Amino acid sequence: CLSKTKPRLFADDTNLTAAGESINDVEAAMNSDLENLRKWLIANKLSLNVAKTEFILIGSKPMIKSISNKQPNIIIENKPIKQVYDCKTLGVTVDQHLSWKNNTETICKKITSGISALRQIKEFVEKDTLVSVYNSIVRPYFTSLL
Repeated sequence: CLSKTKPRLFADDTNLTAAGESINDVEAAMNSDLENLRKWLIANKLSLNVAKTEFILIGSKPMIKSISNKQPNIIIENKPIKQVYDCKTLGVTVDQHLSWKNNTETICKKITSGISALRQIKEFVEKDTLVSVYNSIVRPYFTSLL
């Protein structure tokens, strides 16, 4: 049912990717396959949460700037889909320029929060418990980077 976009399925999340020579080509491809997806969902008695549906344009800064005057009109069920400038997929924050800045900031905040929690409990628990809390709250952020 999707002939112009590439689907990526992750549990109950689906991402559609479209590429083209122009923003109009991408818009047409995406809208065509979103209409096909809508029909498939109806035929299979499934639904899409349109309120949670978003799209992001990904490209270099010059490319994004060159199309800034042409806002794509991506629609499903006759409703426009909200454009975002970063999104989270599989726990990774992706921005429109594929920069790691937002993702790194998010991870740093979570690590800082975990270390703060360790500081608050260190006087009240034994070292084994502290290490266990570290291994469950802080360490996964470091091992996931490998």
